[in-house]
Parts: sequence; structure tokens; C-alpha cells
Amino acid sequence: MSRFVYSAFADEISESFDIQIESLHKLDIGMLELRGVDGKSFTELSPRGTREVKKKLAAGGIGLSALGTPLGKIFADGDMKAHLALMDRIMDIGDTLGAKRLRVFSFYKPEGMSAGDFRERVFENTERMLERAEKRGFVLCHENEKDIYGYNAPREKELLDNFGGRLKAVLDPGNFAFCLEDASLGYPMLKDYVEYFHIKDADATGAIVPPGKGVAGLEDILRAVNKDRNGEVVLTIEPHLMDFTGLASLSKLDDIKHVYTFETPFEAFEYAFNSVKEMVNRIG
Repeated sequence: MSRFVYSAFADEISESFDIQIESLHKLDIGMLELRGVDGKSFTELSPRGTREVKKKLAAGGIGLSALGTPLGKIFADGDMKAHLALMDRIMDIGDTLGAKRLRVFSFYKPEGMSAGDFRERVFENTERMLERAEKRGFVLCHENEKDIYGYNAPREKELLDNFGGRLKAVLDPGNFAFCLEDASLGYPMLKDYVEYFHIKDADATGAIVPPGKGVAGLEDILRAVNKDRNGEVVLTIEPHLMDFTGLASLSKLDDIKHVYTFETPFEAFEYAFNSVKEMVNRIG
């Protein structure tokens, strides 16, 4: 049986890093997937700023489950030299913070590039990132997301198979639903590669809804995980139920739609988290 443990993209609650930590205490969530710090990407942290984040995490008793990087969110023919330099800076931050998991993506298709050339370039770019990560002891975890190469389960499996387990998956069933893909295919097809999970949901139209209220099949997936795995399984809550600072810059979510309304980001996040806990409690 699995032991589900919770992490969070707390920048969905507040851009203030202090309020993020306070909110995690209120919710009794002990880990954070670092993404936004005081309204900016964590990748912009200076060495001094990184040390300050480390102190605040330690003082608050909050661990890091992963770094929510933007690596792989450029066009496949983009400037990889600059992108690898960004990766080096991210790994420096990770070393300081003691976080060795990096959430990554699999690039956008440039206009006019053939499908075959796109595939080849994605695999080349990913290999370059993997080689760099492995030299420094980092684990790259690919997230399925809209418009990137591995946006659906078959394409993601092709990518993961190519690297024979060197590249892991952070599975986000809600992103499959958001892309109007069959989310039920994801876990059975990718389970051998899954490192941890992101938790969001979407309905049959692709509108974002609270976890368990859509067609991502989250409870069925968690039941399957509970049977398949022993030990700790990280569930990072990333509900996207309200707009938040930095959302527009995170991905091509220009057509994101919401069905539920909330008074505050904390209320939205708390509702999402409680929905996940209810699913886990039903699983037992």
C-alpha cells in the first residue's frame, strides 16, 4: 500500500513567500514544489536570495519535494545554449536548497517544422539536459502539458521509452483532461516511469474544476497507485482554480476556463486540498 504525502505549488495561494509558508501550516501540508517566490520565478533568485529561502523553509519546517522549473518550455529550435545555462543556475539553486528533482517539459513545435524533425530535436535537447543533470545527481521529471511534445500519454511514453528510465514522469492527469485527451490512458501506460504526481482536474469541455469533480479519473488513479506501490507517493496540489501571479507566463494556457468561483486563492486551494484528502480517505 502507498503512503500518500502532500506537497503544493503554494504560489497559487499568494505571491508572498512568507504567506505561502503560513498557508502550508494552516493546511498542514509539509512540502512545497518551489516555483514562484515573491512574485518572481525562483530561477531569478540570487545566491543570497536562495539562502534566505532556505532559512525560511527550515524555520517553517517545510521540505521541498521538487523544483517546478520552466526547463523545456521553449521552442525545440530555440537557444539551447542559453537554456542549458539556465539549467546550470537552477541546479546551483537546487544544490543550495537540497532539492534534486527538477520538473521539466518537452518543448514546443516551431511553426513549419515537420513532425519527424520536431521529434528528433526534442530527443536531442532532452538528451543534452539529461547528461547535464546526471553529472550533478539531479533527476528530471517530465510533466505532460498542453502543446509540448509529450502532451498525451502515447507521445509521453514514446519519449520516456527512448531514455530507458533515465527520464522520469511527473504525471498530471488533469492536464490530459484539459487537453481533451483520455486521462484514463495515462497511469496504466506510464506507471513504470512515474516519480510523483501533480493534482488538478478538468471537465469534459476542458474547463478546470476541483480535483475529483472532472474527468481526469483521479480517484481511480490513486486507487491503482495504492495497489501498485509501497511507500511514499508525493501528490503535489496544483489546482489552477483561480488566476494567480505568474500563471500567464507558465505555459500556453490562454484558453483556460473556470467553472467554480471562490472568494480568495486560499479558499480555492483549501477546497482543492480537502477534495484530494477525501479521495485518499475513501481509498483507505
